Amino acid sequence: MEKKWCLLKQSDGARGDAGKKKVYEVRIADNVVYCEWGMAEKTSRQSSRHIFGSAQSALRFAQEKVWSKVDRGYTVAYTV
Repeated sequence: MEKKWCLLKQSDGARGDAGKKKVYEVRIADNVVYCEWGMAEKTSRQSSRHIFGSAQSALRFAQEKVWSKVDRGYTVAYTV
């Protein structure tokens, strides 16, 4: 199973005033969840990897991560 969410949020402060955005991506590959975040206009971003005992646990973690970002003001730009 592979699934990906891309979330966007208006940046805070002067960056936000200039129309800049933040991006947060969550991707599942079997039992591994990859998260990447940073400035939308830059190609280099921070990342993390979480390994789970099952694909179901990974999916649950990824969905909770997406929901927590939506609660913090991000919007889902697309899901594949």
